[in-house]
Amino acid sequence: MDVLTRLSHEHDDLRVLLAPIKAAAEARDAPALAACLGAARAALTDDLDSHIATEEAKVFSAIAGTLGDGLVATFYDEHAEIRAIRDEIYTRLARDEAPFEPSLRLCELIQEHQEREDLMLFPSAREMVE
Repeated sequence: MDVLTRLSHEHDDLRVLLAPIKAAAEARDAPALAACLGAARAALTDDLDSHIATEEAKVFSAIAGTLGDGLVATFYDEHAEIRAIRDEIYTRLARDEAPFEPSLRLCELIQEHQEREDLMLFPSAREMVE
């Protein structure tokens, strides 16, 4: 499986985990949100950090080298924002706070980010990354 296909599959896997987080945050159900975030912790920390590192090293760098930094600058910025919100969520959980709004923002940001990668960025990179 090529790297772009693998990254797209990882997007799909993460979206499955985000759905119950979003539902619990929307319902303002603190125990359910804490449980969902706990269950998704590895996916949202180590796995997500690895995924981002692969995107940046293999996809973004190839695109920037061929088409210029401007095309991927927003994606780099969003990766930083995603990690910052994720870290805020787990910090709040550690303080027994219910991070409803940050959780909703994280779900929204990741979904929009992944859609643009899957529909625009990855197809553009197909010939550059293999």
